[in-house]
Amino acid sequence: MAIKETIAAIGTTEKVTAALLKWIAGNRGFKNTVTVELKENIELIRLYIDTGANPKQLALNLKEDAYRHALAEGFNFNSLNSKKITIDRAIISSQLNQYQGWETQQLFENIYSKVAIVKQAANIENAKKPIRLGVRLTNIFKLMVLLASHIGK
Repeated sequence: MAIKETIAAIGTTEKVTAALLKWIAGNRGFKNTVTVELKENIELIRLYIDTGANPKQLALNLKEDAYRHALAEGFNFNSLNSKKITIDRAIISSQLNQYQGWETQQLFENIYSKVAIVKQAANIENAKKPIRLGVRLTNIFKLMVLLASHIGK
């Protein structure tokens, strides 16, 4: 993500977070817990982007318990927003166009799969090629902002 896109995404994140908080206030149970966890993860990754914090420490602190619990209980993530993902090209980078038309559940699963991988990758030492945790976190951030924007609509 280019610096310009990152700054635009951060400004968008504030709007998305506000919409998500409003949505959270009106919902309970799994809907509430998975969206609160999503919001907290967005804010945590945003700290990395804003401050240049250590991506390894940040990756290890990403949360996925609420998602995993809801998934194990058979929660229908599409109940958060039953519409397909739409891409607002003015806000989100063109890199995310491939997610156009995805269901909410599909995007949740994709994001938290990436979260699990980045948490495991943070513990890899002496890799022959760079793991680029910062890039991975930035990509997860963009996906989470897209998901939060979709849920908050």
